[in-house]
Amino acid sequence: MEKTLARIFSFLFHPLLVPSYFLLVLFRLPLYQLLGIPAHIKRTVLLFVFILTFVLPSLVAVGMWLFKIIESLEMRRRNERFFPMMIIATFFYVAFYSLKQLPVFQPATLFMLGSTVLVLLGIVLNYFYKISQHMMAWGGFTGALIAFGITSGIPLYFYLFGVIIISGLTGYARLKCKAHTPFEVYSGWLLGVGVMSTLFFLL
Repeated sequence: MEKTLARIFSFLFHPLLVPSYFLLVLFRLPLYQLLGIPAHIKRTVLLFVFILTFVLPSLVAVGMWLFKIIESLEMRRRNERFFPMMIIATFFYVAFYSLKQLPVFQPATLFMLGSTVLVLLGIVLNYFYKISQHMMAWGGFTGALIAFGITSGIPLYFYLFGVIIISGLTGYARLKCKAHTPFEVYSGWLLGVGVMSTLFFLL
């Protein structure tokens, strides 16, 4: 039962879904209510990001699995991760570049830039150990909320608390599934927090 729950958490809190979750939070903030952005524009941007950062990378991963390029969709072996992660980084960069053309979505633009950087760092670190992509993503979400809340003066305690709880559940799930060691989980989360918060503070 616990392992089944861990697998459900691993899917619900998959790193490819994190950009879409970030946009959902961003659009609920009072700042974006006051800007008066039409609801259909928000839905279009959210759908665009969801397709580019989740649907397309997932389809590519399934294709690679069907053609036996990777052994499993979970990519438990480090040597399976390079090409899928490069593809993910490419899609994330396209999302960043596209959002960059819309200044009103600057926080989302920064988040996609940070996400791209984290995936690239994950590729480099993968040569040394299998750092948790799940935890890097949720650490990035945490770091973005901390830095954005401080720089914008918007209290984000409710969302920050929720994201930290989800980070804990995700870490538990990855350990329960035996996908990672505690070091791979904790270092992934801390790297995500550090990289994303630094980008938000500097840019």
